[in-house]
Amino acid sequence: MRTDDRSANPPGTLPPPRRGGPTDPSHDEELRRGIIRTRIRRPTAWFLTLFFLGLIYAVPLSQMILDHINEEESVILDLFAGMPDKDSLRQLEEDLENVSYVKTYVQPRLQLLLTGFGRAGNKRAVVGHDGWLYYEPGVAFLGGPAFLSDDVLDSRRRTARTEEGEELHADPRPAIFAFREALARRDITLVLFPVADKAMLVPRPLHGRVPENASVDVPRNLDWNRFLREMTVAGIPVFDPSPARLEPGEPPRFLVQDTHWTPEWMAKVATELAAFVKKTVPLPPAATTPGFTVKAETVSRVGDIVDMLRLPDDQTLFQPNTVTVQQVLTGADADTGVLFEPDEKADVLLLGDSFTNIFTLAPMGWGEGAGLGPHLARALGRPIDVIAQNDAGAFATRRLLAQELAAGADRLAGKRVVIWQFAARELGVGDWKPVAWPEAPGGE
Repeated sequence: MRTDDRSANPPGTLPPPRRGGPTDPSHDEELRRGIIRTRIRRPTAWFLTLFFLGLIYAVPLSQMILDHINEEESVILDLFAGMPDKDSLRQLEEDLENVSYVKTYVQPRLQLLLTGFGRAGNKRAVVGHDGWLYYEPGVAFLGGPAFLSDDVLDSRRRTARTEEGEELHADPRPAIFAFREALARRDITLVLFPVADKAMLVPRPLHGRVPENASVDVPRNLDWNRFLREMTVAGIPVFDPSPARLEPGEPPRFLVQDTHWTPEWMAKVATELAAFVKKTVPLPPAATTPGFTVKAETVSRVGDIVDMLRLPDDQTLFQPNTVTVQQVLTGADADTGVLFEPDEKADVLLLGDSFTNIFTLAPMGWGEGAGLGPHLARALGRPIDVIAQNDAGAFATRRLLAQELAAGADRLAGKRVVIWQFAARELGVGDWKPVAWPEAPGGE
């Protein structure tokens, strides 16, 4: 007589899993396959689900209550002002992050704990050994794939379209060639100056695997030499002051807790850049030869990468670093001279990013009148013009220059050479947006 298995179970329930049949795996076989059976009672499952949902909604609800108590307009209400779209939802997310009390209070303290005990950084900052900090995009450029390969360029374009909804210009070459051609129509020489990343010239504290007494080659992105060859073929001079090897005992070329170079190496590079320009472009005697002198100034700051970690204001994990910068003054007497100022009528134009602004732009916290522009002018023995903007070195200063030209302010009038300084990492992570170059006045 055959027995119906289903009749042995209470109504509305499934029969227990059968074991021991010819096709059922044994317990040992299940473990070998990675199968782990977990039984959770229904009340427990409901409790965990409701607890999880409560955590999700507790933060925004508490945020709304706090905003109401403080008589502040809640950014969440903006969501209901109209039909939400992708941009408004992204803006809502950013606004929530910016005003969240929980984020403001908890995140800096959690980051301090993770950094102090586990050397953990974030998406912008990498924590090395012995207190050294690195900028994550620079590390990614150095250790990443060849930045000129078709696969990498296509991947960056696709990713950017997916995330931002607009095209990313990943290949630096079209923008560089177009700039060179626009300048050549006015008999102006373009000199490229990609500044090596900190991870390239101070690699030891990054990974801690190279002995201090060892001499090592400077690491490069796989496509660096290809880039140099293509620029040479195109007739574009590239200034690269980086050494071929790193020798033990050398003074550091970068600040410990900042993305930028030390004032000592910057001044040395300015001298070498001046010699390179003189060799590359025949410059006539300067129409005016201002006397330059220098004046030492001591400045202290924790560094911009510490800022990127977003630690509590009263953190003591990273102490301010103190450096001495050399302010460049116009005049023969340091006591009566005035800080260097760019001259729009000069025949040398320096386009730069934060590597140009540091030690010159006071809000950056590292002094003023002591950066690349002033020291380059002093090394050249002539006034120079400067256009500099922090970040986005791949397009920001080109766009500023093009906008001035289009507005009728001819910053290229009388120029013989344009030095385009940008962080080398921009070659692999920057957006090389095209710029519309207006014709020179008079159709030159």
